[in-house]
Amino acid sequence: MTEPFLTLLDHTTQWVFNKTLLGANGTADHGGSRPTMRADNKEGSGEQYLQLVISASYGLVQRSRQEIIDLCRRELADALPATREAVLRKATVIKEINATFSPEPGVDRWRPAQRSSVKDLYLAGDWTRTGWPATMEGAVRSGYLAAEALLADSGQAQNLLQPDLAFEGLSKFWASRNGSARS
Repeated sequence: MTEPFLTLLDHTTQWVFNKTLLGANGTADHGGSRPTMRADNKEGSGEQYLQLVISASYGLVQRSRQEIIDLCRRELADALPATREAVLRKATVIKEINATFSPEPGVDRWRPAQRSSVKDLYLAGDWTRTGWPATMEGAVRSGYLAAEALLADSGQAQNLLQPDLAFEGLSKFWASRNGSARS
């Protein structure tokens, strides 16, 4: 794999990160160790450490470690034919059941606003009502909304939250079909 990462469409595996390449140029080896690389691995040896990611993998929870490895190897071979002849030196399967936020319709009714019923208490976090999913970006929006509420209550109203970006390209087409296009 020569790319730093790939996105796989129409597969269970969604992301493939080339940790060998990413670690080599200093951009992303935050994991500390590289389990599939030997200490004597020299550049050009052909060995690579690839990290595969599957989000919202609820259908895989009950599957065995080996079944998941086999599935990922098949999908990797489909996307990167050169991996068909690769020797797997080590594989690790980590199941983080709650890693992907998967709300059901109507969940926003349970999310509190940034202004609470307690005087001088404002709430911020991805779990508050932001109009966005409970993500890092939603948490940032929440912080801006909490700061806006605090400033408004202290007589210094100010808009801090940046407007959403306008839809472009294919996103604009799909949004216009759903009646939600922003210019």
